[in-house]
Amino acid sequence: MNTQCPSCQAEVNVSDKGACPKCGWRFVTDAPSSPAIRIQPAARPKALPKVGLAAAIDRTGSTYAFADGVRAMFPLILKPIEARAQELRVWVQTHGDREEGMDEVLLTDGEPADKAIADIERIVYDGGGDPAEHHLDAIEVLMNRVPWSANPLESRGAILAVLTADSKPAQSGHSPSQIGAEIKRRELLLYVVGERTPSLDELVKAAEGLFFQISNNPSKEEMELIAGQLAASISLSVGGVATRAL
Repeated sequence: MNTQCPSCQAEVNVSDKGACPKCGWRFVTDAPSSPAIRIQPAARPKALPKVGLAAAIDRTGSTYAFADGVRAMFPLILKPIEARAQELRVWVQTHGDREEGMDEVLLTDGEPADKAIADIERIVYDGGGDPAEHHLDAIEVLMNRVPWSANPLESRGAILAVLTADSKPAQSGHSPSQIGAEIKRRELLLYVVGERTPSLDELVKAAEGLFFQISNNPSKEEMELIAGQLAASISLSVGGVATRAL
C-alpha cells in the first residue's frame, strides 16, 4: 500500500513490518490503539488592528484636472487595508475655499470602504476662487469631528488629505505646526497627497507624517502609483512598523 511517510514525507510502499524503508518510521506499533483526535487549526488573525481612515478631499475646480486619478486611487488604498484589518471605517469630507462659500461637507460617516468609494465617485469638482484653499481648516475640522478610538493598540486612526495648491491660514488661528502637533499628540497618522508648499510642509513635519508629492496635473497612472505606496505605508504604520516621512 502506497502512503506518505509522516517523518520524511516520502511516498513509500509500507512493508509487512510497517516501517518506512527510507527513514525507519514505524506505521504500526505494539501500543494499543487510541481514538483518533481531530485537531482544528486556529483561525489566523487579521494582520492589522481596527483602522479608522478619514479623507479630506479638495473639491474645487483645481482638482478637476485629475479627478479620474482621485477616483482610481481610493479603491487601491482602501481595499487592501480592508482585506487585512479587523475592521475598516471610513470618513470622507470635501472642502474648498470658505471665502467662496465652500464649507466642509461630510459625505461618508464611519462607513465601509464600498460606501466611501461610491461617495468619492459622486464628488463634483468645481468652484473656488484664487488657487489657495482652506486646507488647514478642513484637516482640523476632520480631525475634530471623527470619533477616534482612545486605544491605539485596538484601533489606529489615519488622515489622508488630497489637496491642490497652498492653504490659506486656518481661520481657527492655529498655525500649520500647531495643527500638525495636535495630530501627533492624538497618535494619528497623517498622509498628504499634493503639491509641496511651505505651510503644508510645516504641517506634515509637525505631525511626523508622510508627503506624497504630485505635479499640478498628475496622470491617472501617477495617482495609482501613489495609491499603492499609500496602502503599503498605512498597513505598515497601523501594524506597528514606523514609516519615515518623505
